[in-house]
Amino acid sequence: MGTIYLNELAQAYFPKSTPRSAVSQLRRWIVLNTELSARLEQLHFKPRQRALTPLQHEAIVKYLGEP
Repeated sequence: MGTIYLNELAQAYFPKSTPRSAVSQLRRWIVLNTELSARLEQLHFKPRQRALTPLQHEAIVKYLGEP
């Protein structure tokens, strides 16, 4: 599995948005989902992080569903 970039994942969730807007919306969803936020914190996710580890990607998909 290659590197998973937050902007690519955000575009998958919000395909009709611009890349910048999609990332903002995904970050908003992460903040609003307290369980996901807590899990990502355990996985050392940082607010300005651009690349995701496989475990961070898995957690996002688990809590938000498949894009």
